[in-house]
Amino acid sequence: RFPNDANFTSLWGLHDQADKDIDAPEAWRTFTGEYSRGITVAVIDTGVDYTHEDLRENMWVNPGEVPGNGIDDDGNGYVDDVYGYDFANGDSDPMDEQMH
Repeated sequence: RFPNDANFTSLWGLHDQADKDIDAPEAWRTFTGEYSRGITVAVIDTGVDYTHEDLRENMWVNPGEVPGNGIDDDGNGYVDDVYGYDFANGDSDPMDEQMH
C-alpha cells in the first residue's frame, strides 16, 4: 500500500527505480496488515502536526488520559498527554511549531 501523496513519485529517497533509496514500499508491504498490529512509532523532533491529513487518523492516543481535564489521569507525571508531551515547552501539546 503506497501513500496517497500526489508528490510521492518525487520522493526518490523513499522509492527510486535505480534503487538508491531506503526501499520504503518494500517496508510498507512488510509492516502493514497483520505484522503491523501493535507497532507504535515515536517522533523525537520539534513536534508533530497531529492535524495533518496523513497523520490525524493514524496518531496514537493515550488511552489513559481524558483530554483537557487538567488531570494526570494515567499517573505518569504528565497532565493531559493525549498525543505525547512537549518537553521543550513543558506542556502536553506536542504540535510542531517549527513547521517541519
